[in-house]
Amino acid sequence: MDSTDRDWLENRIKAAVDDDFYLDRDEEKRIKEEAASRGLRISDVEVTVQTELAKSGSVSERMLLDELERLLHQFTDDDKYLDRKEERDAFDQVVRPATGKRKGLEPQVAEDYVTSFCRVHGIRQQGTRGGGLPLRWIGGALAALLVVVAAVLLGRGGAGSAGVAVGHGGRVLTAADRAEIDSHLSQADRYMLQAQYTDPPERSAKAELDAIAQVDADGSYRRDDVVGVQRRIVEHYLALAANSARKGDAEGARQWIGRARLLNVESEQINAKASELGLTGQ
Repeated sequence: MDSTDRDWLENRIKAAVDDDFYLDRDEEKRIKEEAASRGLRISDVEVTVQTELAKSGSVSERMLLDELERLLHQFTDDDKYLDRKEERDAFDQVVRPATGKRKGLEPQVAEDYVTSFCRVHGIRQQGTRGGGLPLRWIGGALAALLVVVAAVLLGRGGAGSAGVAVGHGGRVLTAADRAEIDSHLSQADRYMLQAQYTDPPERSAKAELDAIAQVDADGSYRRDDVVGVQRRIVEHYLALAANSARKGDAEGARQWIGRARLLNVESEQINAKASELGLTGQ
């Protein structure tokens, strides 16, 4: 990163946290998108963000949510249950300002995240009726069970009818399969907010889409949502390619086109953009 880009990035981060010492997810995403459009590597941007936040005692909402997610997994992976003490401990870790920090995670953001995490991962929270799942989850589970029973008893149109998701060469996806896909899609959305589209490979929206393909190779469940994420990533990279080309950075444009091809969708659109930018053979 040259000095001009470094100065721009440092000033951009300082402006974002100057009033409240808090870098929310949307603002961090915008900063990373602007940096990517300038050809900066996401790893370099990440280091600079952490350095500048440390200088001012500011916090990153995204990083605090990552820590909250880690704690929730630690408390719930074994028994799929979150008691009040565990929830309070998790809150204290991220909402209370850490040493050297002026703020912690916004309480409402933390509360919403815990609720979403428990819903996606099927976690029981202490205080729900009967110590079990909330009634809305039970109702949804019963409705899904009735659909499966109806499909089996009536045999209308085979396994793919009556709203039963089928994948892996005709195998009916289980409730656990569908819950896993829901979880991967939620995580993909979080990575999109963090501008982690395909990089780093193991912690990116594409990694979550690849995991979904392992569960549901036929794309029988939430196909439109999966395709929607793929298209958003492709559109993002094509916009970056066009921006690089306008600045005379042909190599950067080629790299963005290559990233877009990783999603294995919208081939015609990608080819048309490559041709428009004079990147034949890309």
